[in-house]
Amino acid sequence: MAAHSAARADVSPRAPRAHAASRTGAEHVKTTVLGDTATIKRLLDDHVAEVLQGELKYEEDVALSNVKLVVGFAGVGAALASHVYPKPFPHNWWVLLGCCAWYFAMSGVLQFLLSYVELEAFLQLKPRAAQTAGLNIASSLPRFSDRYSLAISPLPHGSLSMWSAPKFRHVPGGADGVYAAEESVTRFFDEDGVFVEAPFADWVKQLVKAYEAGQAQAQGHGQGRAGGGGAGKSVKAE
Repeated sequence: MAAHSAARADVSPRAPRAHAASRTGAEHVKTTVLGDTATIKRLLDDHVAEVLQGELKYEEDVALSNVKLVVGFAGVGAALASHVYPKPFPHNWWVLLGCCAWYFAMSGVLQFLLSYVELEAFLQLKPRAAQTAGLNIASSLPRFSDRYSLAISPLPHGSLSMWSAPKFRHVPGGADGVYAAEESVTRFFDEDGVFVEAPFADWVKQLVKAYEAGQAQAQGHGQGRAGGGGAGKSVKAE
């Protein structure tokens, strides 16, 4: 029987909003313009990475990022080749044509990876000792919306296997094997645009805890595939 389309964790923040007085003496206060959803999303995504790689001790999987760097440098290399070719135009027209074609081909590869492989993912992590699959972290904050979505899905064979791994899309139902949570950004920013880090970090850790519990349960019952595959049922994070 097919699993449900997504496992959605109830991870609503329990911590109250911090007041300005509680931030007195803070070493670094992060602020943003509340109407700029792109900047808000970037700030939240960066803090998700800080929590996962800092407090939770996950290590980033940079294999796919390295592939994109190689493809990007290969595309830029076409410009270098066109400049160092010894013959002037029009005798080098075929070299220029080949370099342009190569550049657009490499750009097409990068666009394909962004549009059909990565989608809304911004971070890939290696598995920890007790896990069989890495983590793919994705998020969404639509323009003119206050609803920030964060999703975790398994990477059975690392970031280079993202093309076949479960993918998060900001649509009703999500995707099989994806653990997702959604919350209003007003819970994490005060009226002055100051980012309140503690409740957001707790929210992220609760979602990770729900994901890890679901994966462990699936593996324990022999229901997980090579990457855990998702338990296919709701998990409540206390």
